[in-house]
Amino acid sequence: MTLEQIQFRRAWAGRLGALLSLLLFLVILDALVARFREPLNRFSGLPGTSLAVNGPLAEKIDRIQDLSFQSPSPDIRLEFENLQTGFWLGGNLWNGRLHIGPQIRPGQYPLAVLSGKAGEGPKAFFFRIEVFPDQPAMRKSSKSFLISTLGLYPWPTALTLAPLILLTFGAVFWLSHQSDALLARQGKAEIYRLKKTDQGLEIFFGLGKNHGLKPGDPLTLINSSGARLGSVTVTEVQADYSAATVEAVGEVRPGLWVCR
Repeated sequence: MTLEQIQFRRAWAGRLGALLSLLLFLVILDALVARFREPLNRFSGLPGTSLAVNGPLAEKIDRIQDLSFQSPSPDIRLEFENLQTGFWLGGNLWNGRLHIGPQIRPGQYPLAVLSGKAGEGPKAFFFRIEVFPDQPAMRKSSKSFLISTLGLYPWPTALTLAPLILLTFGAVFWLSHQSDALLARQGKAEIYRLKKTDQGLEIFFGLGKNHGLKPGDPLTLINSSGARLGSVTVTEVQADYSAATVEAVGEVRPGLWVCR
């Protein structure tokens, strides 16, 4: 590939990586916003399904056996599995599975989770079960924009985007390495860092001892079109990179080149 082809592909890979990163941010934001918009006492499901659920307790209890539930529909059944403390906000929670019978009619059903210690009256926490006739109807009711509009679930979408982002930025890194190697063979290097010092502006670029450079060598500062902008003097030399002070007048920025 020519230098122009490498830089063109690197630029587009960088733009693609930035776009995918923005999409990943929006997907995660959509998932978090949907989570906080979703009431803690609302569960959604389809007839004939079983789903993992959890919810707060009306009071602290020590045994799962102190929990029970009540529902006006025999097709709504709650199976308690364990107790836990909320990770983010604390509080007492129960975990379990909600079983929705296959013959139930779509609609909204109340569910009360009762907790009570021996010798005390039970205390209730109320939930709303929404049963939908099919998957499209349930997706449309979702608080997530991705789910309700595009039918995409945020977290699987995020897991798909993450490796694509790594791949695109890996391509940017590889193409940058190819560009640097090609420029070095031509006695050129791209400025990748600027630093202000007491002596003036110091630049860093990818030519060093391995390319025959030594302190005090004069280099020419050029743009990507090859136009001369000024000159620099090498001050520090390492194996694969060097630093130099700028003697040019005008704007100096990363992306400009130095040449021998």
